[in-house]
Amino acid sequence: MPIKLLAASRRRPGLTRADYQRYLEFVHGTIARRERLKIASYVQNHVIDGAFGVLDDDTHQQLAERDAVVELSFDSFRDMLSTLEPAEPSAASVDGKFFADERNNIIVMVEEEEIPVPTPMATYNPGLGLVEGVGALKVLQYIMRDESVYPEDYLKYWREAHEEALEKVPYAREQLRRCVLNKRCRANDNDAAARKHFKMVNPPVYDAVAFHWYDTIEQAGAFRQYNEALKSYSKKKFANWSKSFFLYTKEIVVVRDTPKA
Repeated sequence: MPIKLLAASRRRPGLTRADYQRYLEFVHGTIARRERLKIASYVQNHVIDGAFGVLDDDTHQQLAERDAVVELSFDSFRDMLSTLEPAEPSAASVDGKFFADERNNIIVMVEEEEIPVPTPMATYNPGLGLVEGVGALKVLQYIMRDESVYPEDYLKYWREAHEEALEKVPYAREQLRRCVLNKRCRANDNDAAARKHFKMVNPPVYDAVAFHWYDTIEQAGAFRQYNEALKSYSKKKFANWSKSFFLYTKEIVVVRDTPKA
């Protein structure tokens, strides 16, 4: 069964965001290509901007700011474990201390679900041929489940709120090119290898991370309208929005469809 690991990190003290993202792409990314192990694909999402919590909060309820989110995909849980816990310490696990605030990493093991969108390709789309589901702006939305809601019900409420939000906001419905729901899987309950590899300490738990693609940063307003509509879902309080956040990112492909080592 395919599985994906999302690792949201922030830069270590003393680095600018540009320092951190440059190192992540050109140094850490090169290590990943050379030491691929069982990685099926590796994508970096470099943060442009983001928002954490809600305006009604006087202060952040948890350490929030992120500078990048990496996606490590594997063909199976076994492949993931063998990559995170190789016989000898990997160069990637040793390298993290040079650019990341490792204690505050947020890790989620997920399964992907493609959510259909009404307009996967822009109506005015010269020169792009049959390319679908792409866009220069990728929004990562970490949604904390409300404690009163069971995980199974939470995903149902998210889907209902998502559909309702798109109906309320035609602009977002027209501009959204692709949507993927990353659902926390049961394997996450056995995350000792991930904790060891990424050096994290008591990370917050997210049951879903939604990915949204838009054509350009100019469509960020469409997501903001959608996000407000999602939060206004009236049937059930399914999310803790004070501990949720979203990130505007630029996608950097490090490893995809290349021979495995």
